[in-house]
Amino acid sequence: MARPVIIDTDCGVDDALAILMALVDPAIEVVGITCVAGNVGLGHVVRNVATVCDAALAPAIPIFRGASRPLLMAPVDAASVHGSDGLGDVGFAPSTRPIEREPAAAALVRLARAHPGATLVPLGPLTNIALALAIEPELPQLLGATVLMGGAVRGTGNAAPAAEFNIYADPEAAALCFARGLNPVVLDWDLTLATPIAWPVWDGLVAGGPLGRHFIGPINTRLRERSLARGGRGINLPDPKAMAIVLDPAVARLEPAALAVDTGWSAARGMTTVDRRWHPAPPNCHVATELDLPRLLALVERTCQAACAFGT
Repeated sequence: MARPVIIDTDCGVDDALAILMALVDPAIEVVGITCVAGNVGLGHVVRNVATVCDAALAPAIPIFRGASRPLLMAPVDAASVHGSDGLGDVGFAPSTRPIEREPAAAALVRLARAHPGATLVPLGPLTNIALALAIEPELPQLLGATVLMGGAVRGTGNAAPAAEFNIYADPEAAALCFARGLNPVVLDWDLTLATPIAWPVWDGLVAGGPLGRHFIGPINTRLRERSLARGGRGINLPDPKAMAIVLDPAVARLEPAALAVDTGWSAARGMTTVDRRWHPAPPNCHVATELDLPRLLALVERTCQAACAFGT
């Protein structure tokens, strides 16, 4: 029987690949995808999720609109990385897939109840998850696991000097999630930077099959050019690394950790810290400390080789 997975996403180019990895895995059933503003605005995110499902020839999967802004702060985005539309500005035609009327937070709770033991995979800011926890404090007990991309436990920021984008985009939501027993597995930005996919390897992967050539490669063209211009030795793509842990737990080495989120308004806002004192606080998550790159590449390769609705 396929394992149920619920994906929460701010669908940019790396989210797209992560979602595709789940869609093409025969051992996984994506039972719902909830959308949150982050990499781009909510309207683009919803449209992108539908386009990604179309690209993979996915069956009908319920898609839900979620939070259009953080709990407290003004919205931020990463359109400079993902393109103004979040999918590299390739210009895909709008999907005709229906979007559910149920709000994402309510849908998360209902899906967790309908699929006890499901794995939740947050790939963007944690606003929807925080709202779902407010509705149903027992959400962590309904879920089998949560695997999220977020944070920078060594302090290497990308949205701010010490903060990773997903946490920085809604620190209050992230702090609430870690405080209320979500107990996630965390794939952070520091490990992402430590395990790039070298450009020759990446180019071979996306050239290796229809989904790679006609969708994954094109949506990442601008990101590739941007990274090469900055001297990047490979593509980082954090969200697929988080999804890889869901699909193949042997991909990552995990360590229990007590993680805290800075919700102040100083230069440290959004920073994630792990308590490494002699007597640390009780763990509230497991942090990925190592990745098996060959196992990750095998999952990406399988995805790139899958059929695609676009191209010839």
